[in-house]
Amino acid sequence: MTNVGPVAYNGLMAPRTSAATIGLACVLLLTGCGGGVPDEEGVEGPTTTSAPAATTPTKPADPTDSGAPPPVTVQFFDQSVALRAWTYCYGNLCADGSPPAAPADVGSPEQVLVEFPLTDWSFTASFQPAGKPCGRIQEASVDSSGDGRFLLRPVGHAGTYDVTLFGRGNGDLFTTFRWTTPTDGPLPEPTARLAVLADHDGGVDSYGVELELANLAHTPKQASAQVTVRAADGSELTFDAARSKMGCFPEGTVYWDGPDAKGLEAAGLGRGPFTYRVEVVLDGSRYVAEAEWPTDEIAGNEPSVALEFTPSLPSLGGKA
Repeated sequence: MTNVGPVAYNGLMAPRTSAATIGLACVLLLTGCGGGVPDEEGVEGPTTTSAPAATTPTKPADPTDSGAPPPVTVQFFDQSVALRAWTYCYGNLCADGSPPAAPADVGSPEQVLVEFPLTDWSFTASFQPAGKPCGRIQEASVDSSGDGRFLLRPVGHAGTYDVTLFGRGNGDLFTTFRWTTPTDGPLPEPTARLAVLADHDGGVDSYGVELELANLAHTPKQASAQVTVRAADGSELTFDAARSKMGCFPEGTVYWDGPDAKGLEAAGLGRGPFTYRVEVVLDGSRYVAEAEWPTDEIAGNEPSVALEFTPSLPSLGGKA
């Protein structure tokens, strides 16, 4: 199962894969395996490390210069800064750390240019308000302009953000810098996902129940969720999801984790495809979504399916 339930990182939570995280929101929400912490600036000079195939060691190491991927260079105004990864899998080494307490500060340029010397890598970014460990996390694309150069523009309301870059190619890495965006950018839209059933060597299984709503207009004071799983022959199971009480979550996020026993019970209903029906109540307002598993699985985040609610979930843009 790709979704491994959330673990604490700076008091936040999110799922993560073993070697690479699917979404940047995941990156900012999770912790590594307890490795060391880079220096406060998180800066190093360039290296000429090659990129052999990545493998996962038995125990992640602390981030070090030896065996690490090349630094990511961020250009702003007429300056640049080289950022080393604080967590990575590269070559035959995986290393888990934490983002710097005081990331390199690029000031307030209108946009920044990201450069990386290895070919066939892509980058995404996640913005978190600086100094707010439970602040709203917003994802952004990093547009490739060719030759290992990527352009990043502001998202959300203008402000000071710690921006974490997730790079993925022949390995993966995370690195962070601070940016005071001078202008507003696109506002995030709510997203929702559900995981109940999973494919296990061609058979139906379950590795737990996860339901997540993200980027709501605000975090509801009260939230409940009821899930129905229906097999192809019409047999079904309905249960209440268990809202997670672990740590703090980014503003606008609600997460349910379990009950895992109901996931296993649902796996015994019969043959698929399976229909999921989800009813959530947020501060007294009711929202309903349906999806089919495995048809509606999120590519790269299996076995989660994407959920579209009626009416639309409340957003920062005020559409609901």
